[in-house]
Amino acid sequence: MYVDAHNHIDFYGEKIEQALNIIKKDEILTLACSQDEKSYLYAKEIALQTPLIVPCFGIHPWTAHENHRDLDLYERYIEETSMIGEIGLDFHWVPEKEKYPHQVKVLKYFFQKAKTYDKITNLHTKGAEEEILSLIKKYSLRTPLIHWYSGPFHVLKELLDYGCYFTISVDIGYSETARRIVEYLPMNRILTETDGPTALQWVNGDYGYPNYVIAVLEEISKIKKLPIEEAKTAISDNFNSLLKIESRCSCEKYQS
Repeated sequence: MYVDAHNHIDFYGEKIEQALNIIKKDEILTLACSQDEKSYLYAKEIALQTPLIVPCFGIHPWTAHENHRDLDLYERYIEETSMIGEIGLDFHWVPEKEKYPHQVKVLKYFFQKAKTYDKITNLHTKGAEEEILSLIKKYSLRTPLIHWYSGPFHVLKELLDYGCYFTISVDIGYSETARRIVEYLPMNRILTETDGPTALQWVNGDYGYPNYVIAVLEEISKIKKLPIEEAKTAISDNFNSLLKIESRCSCEKYQS
């Protein structure tokens, strides 16, 4: 099956049924990342319709300043979620530096809980790659998943050496940096993602339905000079190795 290791199901709005039909038809195993409690509860509700949706709880760095109080209220979600995310830091797209301490506070809370519960983390690192690397090492996290990395290559190398996995996103056919990253990464550390419908709109103006992950896979297979089915299998194996939830996500459990 295909793997979308970073999607925002709540972004589809009134088009959610069309998105779900595509996920079911093309068998796209989808990590539904959240930005806050509301989006996580929505993802959990949508996940009742198909085992191909895996809801993940996190507080996005863009919403950290709104959700940095009473963090222990989120522990029950952290304990139950298959993966913690989307969490991280963003010192690039967030211009208000007064919000950065809230981001750091929230991230440190989630990292501590990730260590306590031995959870995988799905990480946003834009403009704060060095800081994220330092905190990963400080908390001795287990195999983090780095979402849409575009930072310095020396940090990429250290993250790879640490054991991180990396999602390749919808800019792969448009960005030379993304191409270089795919060339550099070994195939056994690569996953595919769409980042919801709005990411592709940001890249080329088109609405991004879940099956755009197939185009991402095709670009990776070209760069790696692999048959597309071989690349597809490798990414599926990577996901299973990372999260170890094969029994939940097997095709046999899928029912249209």
